[in-house]
Amino acid sequence: MQTITQDTYPALAKELKGMNRIGILVSGGCDSEVLLRAAADVLGSANTVAFTAVTPFIAKYYTEIVKASAKELNVKLIQVLLDPLEITHIKANTAMRCYHCKKAIYSTIKAEALKENITILADGTNLDDTVEHRPGMKAAEELKILHPFKTACMTKADVRTLGGLLKMADPNRPADSCLATRIPEGTPITAKLISLIEKLEQPLRSQVKARLRARMSNNSIILEYKTTDKRLVEASQKQLQVIAARANCSILFHETLD
Repeated sequence: MQTITQDTYPALAKELKGMNRIGILVSGGCDSEVLLRAAADVLGSANTVAFTAVTPFIAKYYTEIVKASAKELNVKLIQVLLDPLEITHIKANTAMRCYHCKKAIYSTIKAEALKENITILADGTNLDDTVEHRPGMKAAEELKILHPFKTACMTKADVRTLGGLLKMADPNRPADSCLATRIPEGTPITAKLISLIEKLEQPLRSQVKARLRARMSNNSIILEYKTTDKRLVEASQKQLQVIAARANCSILFHETLD
């Protein structure tokens, strides 16, 4: 029987079909959710397992998205608890922070996957991701994490189109990254700072239509947002200022063009 994925992206379907049983690394982002849906579509829910890392660096908003999508697809979800701040290179926020963080996450998940007799792990990396500097890709290579979208020569636009076909609720939700990316390289990461960043983004996260970042700059937080979300941000300014004030921090608002 043909699946949606086979009908629309045969190269991806062929790649997945050759794996028989697979573990998908999901983060709550669009790309990893589409891969999870594609794997379940091609291999079936019983042969698809979702793995996610629960860390202070990942906003709870995304953890809930992961839970909801796994439940909808009837695939097993395995959550791995990890505190990156226990790792010196990550806490110090060095240039290789992302590498060390991904290495820790992938290693921990790989150990859990073996308990499920899963030897193949894949993530949502696509062709567009390869043009960016991503130290975490080195960790993926070392731990043999597969990239089916990349192998099938799929771009981010392809991924989002497939997400719509596979009945994803919002295949166009804004791309995001872990909360640690809001802190300048070389500035030590603390649990308190990560918590503040999440609290400032949380009221807007489910409503924004474009990129949103609460970035640390000296002793202030700069909330960066796109013009399309201007009214939403303006309506929330007083609430965000109160959150920042409680943490003895000032907040500035910076609009960037769409």
